[in-house]
Amino acid sequence: MTLKYLSRTACAASLALFISAPFSSATILLSAENFALLGGTAITGSGVAGTIIRNGDVGLSPGATSGITGFPPAVIENGAIIATGPVTGQARLDLIKAQVGLAGMPSDKTLSNIDLGGKTLRPGVYTFGGAAKLTGDLVLDARGRNGAFWVFQIGTALTTTVNSTVTLINPGSNGGRDCGIFWNAGSGITIGANNHIAGNYLAGTSITFGAKSSGGGHALARAGISLDNNQIDAIGGPGVTGWSRGLKYDASGAVVPNPALSFGYSGERIRTIHTGSISIRGDATVTAADIQWRVNGGLWQTAEVGYGGKWQFGVSADSLAYGSNKIDVRARDSHGGKTAIKQLIIRRPR
Repeated sequence: MTLKYLSRTACAASLALFISAPFSSATILLSAENFALLGGTAITGSGVAGTIIRNGDVGLSPGATSGITGFPPAVIENGAIIATGPVTGQARLDLIKAQVGLAGMPSDKTLSNIDLGGKTLRPGVYTFGGAAKLTGDLVLDARGRNGAFWVFQIGTALTTTVNSTVTLINPGSNGGRDCGIFWNAGSGITIGANNHIAGNYLAGTSITFGAKSSGGGHALARAGISLDNNQIDAIGGPGVTGWSRGLKYDASGAVVPNPALSFGYSGERIRTIHTGSISIRGDATVTAADIQWRVNGGLWQTAEVGYGGKWQFGVSADSLAYGSNKIDVRARDSHGGKTAIKQLIIRRPR
């Protein structure tokens, strides 16, 4: 899977080797973040002379370190083979914690039996009741939003075909440095030949890389990992970061968006209108599906959250009483969750 990183107005050059990286701030991968490859039973494969693992460690748990074969001739740059023990054991526990947390997130859309090839997806949580397949190009549209994330909850296996691609477009003002891409498969993950993969690949069983596939996510498997002339770099996201941002654990241990649902508005809280209409506008976090507003406790109305998290709605003078009017505003997510109400005052003098 090739990850292309494109601005809103122009296509930048395709960035090679897109996967998550060790990073100073915690992600939901916790200590597993330090591993480019983490397996449960074995890490091996054919064609290992052409395999290069960069900027991340390689380890097994509970399997013995002797289950890692082919290093050398395979090369690890800016990383090491970590002997089976407390470090790899904790990384495995952190992998399992992330898998459980990702699987428990509320789904935004079910894509069972739908090939991801040719699709354009907004940030969100996408669920496959069984297997998932990617044939061709998948576009991930951040819509100018910071903290954008994509979680693919896959009931069984994930399979990509030869030369498939993933394209990220329209990153937010942070340039995509705080984005997250998580492929969470209940069983195995098979990456087709000549792929360049992007994101974090969490497998309930094994991960198999096709010949000459490169890039990769953190490849984190509870069973084996098979390599075949692959190049996997644990640094590769925008700004030399990985693709493990956008999510966090809450106080109960559940995986939730980071930042949480919130919004703000521009301008003064108290405003005055004589005739015509007044525009209320602001920003919302990536999980906001829409903005709800009402006048003086009346019926709620909705305003779309658009590109870059921007929203606005208009209030006409004719809809207001003379004197002070209370405008209640709140953000709502796709699951019906709502923020606390923020209140504006619009005065209409006689």
